[in-house]
Amino acid sequence: MFPGYWVSMSDQEKLIATLTRPKSILLRNNEAEVAAIIDQLSSLKTQNINGSTFWFVNDQPSVANTRVKTYPTGHMVFYNSEGRRILFADPEGHPLHECEWKKDEVTGKTKLTYARMQLDYQQWFGIQPDVKTFSVNLNLMDFPGSASLTLDDLRRKIAAAWDIPFSEVKHFYPDENFARLGLAEYDIHLTKDGLYVLLDGTFERTLFISYMPRVDWAELDVLPVVELYQSAPPGAGGAAFELFWGLYEDQSRENKPEPLRFRGLPVYPSKKAFEIFSAYFSPTAPENEDLMEMFMDYKRAYQIQWDLRPDPPWRYFTEKYSACLTVQDHFLYKVTLLNDPVGLPFINCSRGARASCQREIRVTENVVLLIDGNEVCREFPLLPLWQISTQPEDQVAFPSYPFGWREFFKGCPPKTDPVKAVLALPFYPEHASEIEESSLQPMVVDQIIFYMENYSDMPSRLEKIDRVLVHNFDMASSGCIDATHERDYRVLFDNPELAQKNAQLLWDYASARNQLHALTRISFLPEKKSARSAYGEKYGMIFRWIPFEDYSDLGACEKILKSVAHALNSNGFLFLVGPGKIGELLEQHSLSCIYCDAVKDMPFFQQHQKMYPETQINPEVTVFFAEKHGEADFPGPG
Repeated sequence: MFPGYWVSMSDQEKLIATLTRPKSILLRNNEAEVAAIIDQLSSLKTQNINGSTFWFVNDQPSVANTRVKTYPTGHMVFYNSEGRRILFADPEGHPLHECEWKKDEVTGKTKLTYARMQLDYQQWFGIQPDVKTFSVNLNLMDFPGSASLTLDDLRRKIAAAWDIPFSEVKHFYPDENFARLGLAEYDIHLTKDGLYVLLDGTFERTLFISYMPRVDWAELDVLPVVELYQSAPPGAGGAAFELFWGLYEDQSRENKPEPLRFRGLPVYPSKKAFEIFSAYFSPTAPENEDLMEMFMDYKRAYQIQWDLRPDPPWRYFTEKYSACLTVQDHFLYKVTLLNDPVGLPFINCSRGARASCQREIRVTENVVLLIDGNEVCREFPLLPLWQISTQPEDQVAFPSYPFGWREFFKGCPPKTDPVKAVLALPFYPEHASEIEESSLQPMVVDQIIFYMENYSDMPSRLEKIDRVLVHNFDMASSGCIDATHERDYRVLFDNPELAQKNAQLLWDYASARNQLHALTRISFLPEKKSARSAYGEKYGMIFRWIPFEDYSDLGACEKILKSVAHALNSNGFLFLVGPGKIGELLEQHSLSCIYCDAVKDMPFFQQHQKMYPETQINPEVTVFFAEKHGEADFPGPG
């Protein structure tokens, strides 16, 4: 729908166009509610309150009889017959989130059944409440005084075991979560909500992101924790908080609700989390307490109260310019291009923000300039609809960098798919199935770094290593590269989206620490075209991942081991990930094993299992840290 046509429509026509826009309403229970709103529109009364327009039944707007609210920005929210939001859209009718509600047959309370949110890239993700219940049997018969233990006594034991405040256990484990089975035996259960990528915009085809503690979405009282935050797609935090803000504002229409608190088992505080919280809610610490210090203390973060901000970020989609803009208080913060194979937004740095990979915004003379690597790649005019103020000419100058992230690919990064670029993340299984190969790699790299930190001669040995090969670590290749010391790195990749993502992560990490000068000799190379020539050279250190598909063929594994040993210098280090049985072949290729562990026994995987006990892993996957102790004449790769 082109902007000129939209402007010429009446307010009522715009509301109908928004409700009937294809794929705006995909949650089935909302279809009848939408039809009812459309039937009522001509008879609804309107009233302007503090710049917002309310469309309502009867004489005065209330929670129950309001059907539509239009904010001063032009954004629209539609409510069902109980006054619960079902659709939130931008001023041109593009859907931002949709919610579905139903009454609980047992309690009679209204509950959220689904919520789906559109990302800046037009991908969708969603929340499904009450998707998983974990339970554990606790028998305390052998504990002194077990027969007289109260539920609060049990909570204190849980809090001590998890090293978290008692108040948080009390919040997430109410009395109904404890089922007494005997004199000192309990079944303790905890239900969680689920977060998913919606591959077709619906819950029919999903990709699991994470669980989070159960939230009462009808009476929001917490800022929830996403347990596997590294699996969240870019922009998911902003889209989710757009929903949280809307639900909390709905709750404050007649009575001021209790302030929100950041709670979890435990919470995961970070500067980035504080920034996004603060964009939508105003924090207040107890008197005489340092706000940031308290927030970063996971045992005290819940003490901060978060109240509604009246001026949250607002998102605008524009089909004409194929972009999504994020604006707050008339300041353009972010622009995301749709169908962008780079997979990174453009950031306005004039107030001190840091852009990823030199993708920045300039707003001047009523024009938006999108700058990629100091060159303008796109420009379009400011539309009055977006309510963006022109910025002064004397904006912050671009910092100078010796090169951009594309130079890791010699200026020619691989061709990538825009959707796959956004979803270039480690995803973990929801139920009792194995972690996929690529998603296991971040845990393995953590173990490799642990090995390096615990090898006493590593610092002095690393000083002498000048050339490194990284092969098949597509999801975590950036974690294998040391930005503090200049070396020649060859990174062989198979997945172009993961290679691009890791090159961008590496560039951002090094540029923020003024370490790009050490990365001038890094080359990301496609495996199929470059493996033979790469293995024809010598390296002081090699990171090699043997694909799972080769585990059943020991001959194929030995062939890989032979090529790696041939390419490794005498006294060189090897970090090899493969089946445990290949450890028996190391000595045959002049390799001495320093450390080796099955991934299933690693603390990083075991930590994951504490949150997701059903998660399985290929039991054969083993990490080897070895050293080549003598020169031998090995044939090259076959």
